[in-house]
Amino acid sequence: MMAKWVKLAAVATLALGMSSAWAQGVTHEGTVVDTMNGGGYTYVQIKEVDTTFWAAGPQTEVSKGDKVAVVEQMWMNEFTSKTLNRTFDKLLFVGQIDKK
Repeated sequence: MMAKWVKLAAVATLALGMSSAWAQGVTHEGTVVDTMNGGGYTYVQIKEVDTTFWAAGPQTEVSKGDKVAVVEQMWMNEFTSKTLNRTFDKLLFVGQIDKK
């Protein structure tokens, strides 16, 4: 029950563009390797120094090769986007995707 509530709260938080009560505040900066939009969200695959991960935030115009920064709010494992018809092994939810 708690996990379902947390997932719903994360989606609501993203929809409202507010910072999450459980924000960890860790900033990640890197280069966009891949990006796609769906359901009002932008999904970006970010290559940080020695790791690559997917993040999702409110729809933003970004392109492959752009330098971006995101601040951790919540990680979700096995997150399925019905709009994209895709499941992400691990997805970082963020309040915004900032171009550097």
